[in-house]
Amino acid sequence: MGGGQPIKSSKTRNAVNVFKKRSDSIYSIDEKSTIRKSHENPYVKRAYEEFIGEVGGHEAHKLLHTSYQKREKYNI
Repeated sequence: MGGGQPIKSSKTRNAVNVFKKRSDSIYSIDEKSTIRKSHENPYVKRAYEEFIGEVGGHEAHKLLHTSYQKREKYNI
């Protein structure tokens, strides 16, 4: 239940293995995908060619990377 995960009450977490259901769903979607690697995706390739520029370059780093900061705990 880390950052970016769906927030579920402890009652739900005790009744259902939320982690397993979520990971099974993600793996299922991935297995059915025809393009499974971002660097092979024609839309990603086009975005780099027309907008982002060089892979690993300054603009790519500025647009696609993030930084983290400590947040207050969300109590449910």
